[in-house]
Amino acid sequence: MSSPFSTHTLDNGLTLVFETIPRIRSVALGFFAQTGSRDEASDLLGISHFLEHMCFKGTPRRDWRQLSLDVDDLGAMWNAYTWWEGTAYFHWVQSDRATDSIEILSDMMRANLPSDEFDMEKKVILEEIAMYHDQPDALIIDDLIQEAFGDHPLGQSVLGTEDTVKSITRDLMAEYHQRRYGPNNLTFVITGAFDRDEIIRAVEAHCGDWQVSDNGRAQSIPTFHASNRVVQRDGVAREHIALALPAPPSSDDHAATADLLSVYLGASTNSRLYWSVIQEGLADEASAEYINFSDAGLFYVYLSVDPQNVSQVLDIVRREMADLKNGIDSDALQRAKTKQATGIICSGENGLSRFSQIVGSLSTNTPLKTLEEERAEIDAVTPERIADYLEQYPLDADPALVALGPMAELN
Repeated sequence: MSSPFSTHTLDNGLTLVFETIPRIRSVALGFFAQTGSRDEASDLLGISHFLEHMCFKGTPRRDWRQLSLDVDDLGAMWNAYTWWEGTAYFHWVQSDRATDSIEILSDMMRANLPSDEFDMEKKVILEEIAMYHDQPDALIIDDLIQEAFGDHPLGQSVLGTEDTVKSITRDLMAEYHQRRYGPNNLTFVITGAFDRDEIIRAVEAHCGDWQVSDNGRAQSIPTFHASNRVVQRDGVAREHIALALPAPPSSDDHAATADLLSVYLGASTNSRLYWSVIQEGLADEASAEYINFSDAGLFYVYLSVDPQNVSQVLDIVRREMADLKNGIDSDALQRAKTKQATGIICSGENGLSRFSQIVGSLSTNTPLKTLEEERAEIDAVTPERIADYLEQYPLDADPALVALGPMAELN
């Protein structure tokens, strides 16, 4: 069977990535910019996310009102998001509206950053930062990544800080936009049912004259730092705890094992942590996740616990993590496989989710895989393969730990 994936590169370096799914009548399409929080200078933290907002605020052809009306005329579902590795902009439309969507998305990539909207949007970003700091369950993961990677740029906050966002000027953003949004640092992605030649012609027409710019990311590989940080916060009733250990990068052969192991250990139902912590009424949340980056990874556990239960819950969690090396329950592993495969297949049948899956692979230099290939990777994870993983990435080593809540120190 031939691959549903193909690529095409314009003369200016803009790469197009196609995934053909003939059976449907829609396309999810957009641009991935390889510029995220890890690409920001320390005095410009948050500029990638701020720029993402500004791409909706005016273009050479449209003000923000006209942009919104034109997208509404397409009937498109649209949005954007920024993370450590990049920024993505997307539409989900009927297949026969794909070329109209390309024109609008291309226009957005050349945003003109109107001064009045810049000042207004800065206030929105600052409110978002303030709101984020009122959400301990979200804030703690950001803090955990910073704690684990120390001064490395990968540990930088996607939102930035109040001080750095306040210091960003329109001229600084315009320079960053020109430098980081060149065609050689952008990828156009489309998945669904479409005419490939028609898409190439449309992208060439709207993007072919874009000028090449800087697209470098010269960074050392992040180094993991074991640590322990407790932050006392007034007004927070529960203790929020996150602890992380090193894990492989996304492109590593062990990535699928790390992902499945997180489901086996910490899925929201019928996992090791569910039965030993949640079902026992000791915490309202105990979950495990694998975060994969292009050059590093983290395996982390998140807990939301009544302060009086913290010591007991941490003992249980550490014991469960250490006990994994003593063997894996085959029946429980099969249930975890089925659960994970179902999630991948179901989300992959949603156009926007599939777009995000492809962009995630591109951002971490991971080969593109069909849903069937991803499911096969899950099936290939055996207890023996997990044992090999735990030899290389032990979960009973010293973690990076961050706690946020009413406690001044953990017992």
